[in-house]
Amino acid sequence: MYRKDYILTELEKMALVIARLLGFKEAGKTDEFIKLADSTLLNEYNIKLHEILELDIDAFKLLLENENYSADKLDALAQLLYIYSLPFTANAELLLSFKKILLVYDVLEQQYHRQSFENINKRNTIYQFLQTNYE
Repeated sequence: MYRKDYILTELEKMALVIARLLGFKEAGKTDEFIKLADSTLLNEYNIKLHEILELDIDAFKLLLENENYSADKLDALAQLLYIYSLPFTANAELLLSFKKILLVYDVLEQQYHRQSFENINKRNTIYQFLQTNYE
């Protein structure tokens, strides 16, 4: 019972952080977004936002493999990267972020057998943007 309560508490905490990040992003409060993202990533993943963004796809994949994050942490990480990428502007940084988000979704599906309508919708949005802007 204790483990279930702990997991629910962690999920609620991450949901609140994601909501605050989305609010900062929509309000154009970039500095606040970066500060909250950095503190969250340091506390939960032991890495800063700019460090994740600077990783190439192979280094990011290695990070995911070495850290063995839970499915919930992976989902939250994908959410954070997706929110950071908004609004989508075709450039090399966005393309790399998309690859990382899609990699996380692949890990969630293949390793944890976990899908959600929200993630499927975001995956489709990414594919549509890529098709429109990169083909």
